[in-house]
Amino acid sequence: MNPSDPNDPLSRILADWRVSPKSEPDFRPAVWQRIQQHPCATWSSYLRAHLVGWTVTAGLAIVVAGWTGHSVAQAKLEDRRDEMVVSYLGKLDPRVMAKLRP
Repeated sequence: MNPSDPNDPLSRILADWRVSPKSEPDFRPAVWQRIQQHPCATWSSYLRAHLVGWTVTAGLAIVVAGWTGHSVAQAKLEDRRDEMVVSYLGKLDPRVMAKLRP
């Protein structure tokens, strides 16, 4: 980082700038009062308040799991089918078996 020029007007303004907030004597008690106004939420009240979001999330998880399971099952089915075709053709004619193997 380049050192700033002491004659730069922006550097002088920033050096003189100070923040002095007003102190509020009732700030801390007011914060605790607001905290105490909200009762502790139970798990069931949380779920009731967020029912739509959790329902959509659960539905989406079920759809993704079903689609993934279907894709994996379909791939295994195709692999198994190829094995069965090779086995069947090999039992019908051993010369075909020799052509099918790499």
